[in-house]
Amino acid sequence: MFRRCRKDSWSIKIEFGTRALKFISKVEKVSKERIFKRIKELCDDPFPSDVKKLKGEKEVYRIRIGNFRVLYRIIPEDEVILIFRVDKRSRVYGR
Repeated sequence: MFRRCRKDSWSIKIEFGTRALKFISKVEKVSKERIFKRIKELCDDPFPSDVKKLKGEKEVYRIRIGNFRVLYRIIPEDEVILIFRVDKRSRVYGR
């Protein structure tokens, strides 16, 4: 699943990994809307003020949405933001 965001002279595509989509499909509607709203904001600013680059990972970033965490990578040559993990804080960092 992907979504394309356009902004003036560039466009970026947001892609979702299987694990991320599986988790999002299981959360209640209100949380799902909050998660998608925040992910859509990444089109305007892939590095929001509360983003954190994860240590020990190459180019992996995290944003917080309440008790949820979204882990993503930016692939500049493909103009893609890959959302590969969405989960509760207590489980997101485990392998």
